[in-house]
Amino acid sequence: MTPDQAAMVDFLRQQYADGIDRARSIGNMLITEGASRLGIPAGNAEEQARDDLRAAETRARFFDETVVPYLGTAGPTGRIADIQLRLLADEHRGAPDYREEWRP
Repeated sequence: MTPDQAAMVDFLRQQYADGIDRARSIGNMLITEGASRLGIPAGNAEEQARDDLRAAETRARFFDETVVPYLGTAGPTGRIADIQLRLLADEHRGAPDYREEWRP
């Protein structure tokens, strides 16, 4: 893995951890206040909160299981992993610590 790839991996892991934290926070608010303020049935609020958290956790797992292990691999596999890494980082363009040289 190159130093640039390692920086992108660290950046994305932080983005995904922040996304999980946000999903938990928003989910808790949805469950505790959504029913009364927004008229959302409690069961629906809990289901939405679980789904949003699961999606955030799945993004992080996808990254760690299907991209990171193949960075630095020779041949097409390594090139594909690098492109995936850059595309995933590009979703966060404009975030603090994002670097323009990471663009695909």
